[in-house]
Amino acid sequence: MGCFGSGCLILLVLAILLMVAGVGGTFWIRHVYLSDKPAPIPETTAPTETSPAPEETSAPAPSGKSAEVRERLDKMKKAARSHERTGMELTAADINSLIAANRKSRGTASVGINDNTLQAQFSIPLERLDVPFRNALGLGNRYLNATVAIAAPPGTNASNVQLSDVTLNGHSISAGLLDWQLPGVGRSLRTCVIKYANKYGVTDGEIRDGKVILYTSGH
Repeated sequence: MGCFGSGCLILLVLAILLMVAGVGGTFWIRHVYLSDKPAPIPETTAPTETSPAPEETSAPAPSGKSAEVRERLDKMKKAARSHERTGMELTAADINSLIAANRKSRGTASVGINDNTLQAQFSIPLERLDVPFRNALGLGNRYLNATVAIAAPPGTNASNVQLSDVTLNGHSISAGLLDWQLPGVGRSLRTCVIKYANKYGVTDGEIRDGKVILYTSGH
């Protein structure tokens, strides 16, 4: 969740750009894998008595909902420090509220959870990010429009979670994106996932019944 407002967003773009550069060079990056228009991202809405079901992508206003979610995350962090086994459930609305509350990620991503699978949608304007060689390659006015699915059975952790059905501007790309080592960066996207899991004391989790469920170890 913290990755949406940190260097992980840049790592995501770098990983994809380097991958497709190896396939077809600048022309393919600019005209095939990137778009000149943003993809529509569902807007967040304030909570009402007729709010959508948890698995839908709408989220309450960040000022209230995200604060409540962050409070629960802080409680989980404290439980982890006290070596208590605990769990925390996150609906799509919870996650979307955190995205909307961060100025760097607001309007660029949205998630939905369908039973045991989380679907994430991104539309990231490259002009927002300090991506190396962005302007030299003429990518400043392009958008990275992507979708990804994640299924996490019980026992999934930051080291073994996998992506599936990754598409970039409608084209399928490698689902092994998390483990791509970035030249000159020395990190992969998985290192970011592990970093934030450790930050909140999350040792494992699962996706089921329209929710992401995170656990601390109790050790």
